[in-house]
Amino acid sequence: MVDIREVAQNILLIDNELYSIPKWGSVYLLNEEKKALVDTGPTTSVKAVLDGIKEVGVAPGEINYIIATHIHLDHVGGAGELIKHMPEAKVIVHAKGARHLVKPERLMKSFASTMGERMMQKTGPVTPIDKERVIPVSGDEVFKLSKGQSLRILHMPGHAPHQLCILESRNNGLFSGDAVGISVAEGKVLMPATPPPAFDFELYLSTLQKLMRLNANLIYFAHFGATDKVRESIKIAMDKLKAWYALISQAFHEGGFEAAFKKIRNQLYAELEPAREYEPLYQYLADGIVAMNVTGLLKYYQDKRRPMEKVEHS
Repeated sequence: MVDIREVAQNILLIDNELYSIPKWGSVYLLNEEKKALVDTGPTTSVKAVLDGIKEVGVAPGEINYIIATHIHLDHVGGAGELIKHMPEAKVIVHAKGARHLVKPERLMKSFASTMGERMMQKTGPVTPIDKERVIPVSGDEVFKLSKGQSLRILHMPGHAPHQLCILESRNNGLFSGDAVGISVAEGKVLMPATPPPAFDFELYLSTLQKLMRLNANLIYFAHFGATDKVRESIKIAMDKLKAWYALISQAFHEGGFEAAFKKIRNQLYAELEPAREYEPLYQYLADGIVAMNVTGLLKYYQDKRRPMEKVEHS
């Protein structure tokens, strides 16, 4: 049985059993007159998502929109396969990512080179989506689902240049994708997500500042679940990003790349400690997310080499 929970009025979280790990990947069903899914998970999660939709009494054919918070495969790799079961649905995605859903070969190649063939197997192949079924957006568009529910699309880059967030009007809740990072282990671990090759530290900070000003009542994390601790969560993400950058900057100055690599890796391992009781989640975080974050942070710093004080005042 799929894990489903109502996280706000007419909003249901479906645990998409991402990589067969409980409480790691969230897909959200907005059950209004028009119905929408926020993210899908990868192709290997399609069955769990379909089962979850049916379990709450919604037929897949009733879905009108699939909204991709961004085109990373753990978020929307399954959209092409899922949409086969949803003849009325169209996929909303940032314009920078739209072509990669229509022709996903480059996207799959990039994922495999960054994350490895083993992760590609866990994710599954990506099915192309007909261009006519893709709605490219750039931010500020509004999609009305019912009299009481409208979705405002927000372009919030940093984690990725094609990152979208969605502000829903019924509960004043924010679908954050990875823009605020991950919140896992029942909220005991919250950290930004800084993947290569396109992570941008300054854009990420700017996005977090903009999200803070929205004054949302809830955050719906893609990894994992919802919280009403909105300002606290965003501030934690901001503080950690700044602390990580300062740590890398100091370590580079004192000992070069190897010193910076060890310092930031050890810091991230320490921050994951509260998740140790959640196996296999902890193992995946320790093996995969730490390496991803470290690589993205170090690549950005090596490309920019900007002191922290200049970043904060730019």
